Amino acid sequence: MTARIISAVPTPFTPTGDLDLAAYDAALAAIAPHVGGALVAGTTGEFPALDDDERVELFRRSVDMLGTERVIAHLGHGSSRQVLRLADAVAALGIRRLTLLSPYYLPTDDDGVVTFFRSLTEAHPQAEVYAYLFPERTGMVVQPEVFARVMALSGMVGAKLSGGAAARLPEYAAVLGEGQELYSGDDATLPAVLAAGGTGVVSGVSSAFPETFAALARALDAGDPAADGLQRVVQEIVPLVGPTVPRLKAAMAARDGAAWASRMALPAVDDATRAAIGDAVAAHR
Repeated sequence: MTARIISAVPTPFTPTGDLDLAAYDAALAAIAPHVGGALVAGTTGEFPALDDDERVELFRRSVDMLGTERVIAHLGHGSSRQVLRLADAVAALGIRRLTLLSPYYLPTDDDGVVTFFRSLTEAHPQAEVYAYLFPERTGMVVQPEVFARVMALSGMVGAKLSGGAAARLPEYAAVLGEGQELYSGDDATLPAVLAAGGTGVVSGVSSAFPETFAALARALDAGDPAADGLQRVVQEIVPLVGPTVPRLKAAMAARDGAAWASRMALPAVDDATRAAIGDAVAAHR
């Protein structure tokens, strides 16, 4: 088990759109021996398609399987009112590690970004909060100087950077406080993240290939020459499985045989790609 890898677990649905909780439990059991924890109901988890009570059920099941310290609950919502309502439910489960996507859809200014995070940290001072930046999904670029203001809030322990923010990881790393963690959402970049002073990756693809990602993290920490070969494997897997949630779900289905359908209007996976994903799962599990 390695803290370098946090799995961004996808949410399984049946073909009729119901939560497939048996498949979710099986996915958690598969990652449990290998990764540092799970980020639940994030972007990979299709959070916009989940009701709050469904998110809370996923959080609860994650705690049952992994324990409270290994669960990071994503609270992203369009308003602080919704965020705080969900945060109250999460606190009742004993979860302290939270992540919050920066404001999205309607534009705000720099003070609005800081206030959004402050609303959570002040309402739940016991929480350990990770800022989540993903400009392609939120429509907003949080510049490093604004990020520094967010990270200076009491209770902010780290950040997850995805998309364009991940590409600027050294800039964001430079403004972190002592002891704060920095994770990249770019699955294939663990060596570069560590070299830049980051903590690890939050990886959706690791949900389907936890053994491979954990082996890479251990090899890098140990200075093992095997890390080069494992990184090459990861660099082959990620472009195949990682570009879309349905591709990741195809890999999950290849692992456990469940449907792993989606609720959102997402791109289909063609037969040839699905077969290649199945071959990758068979080769690297």
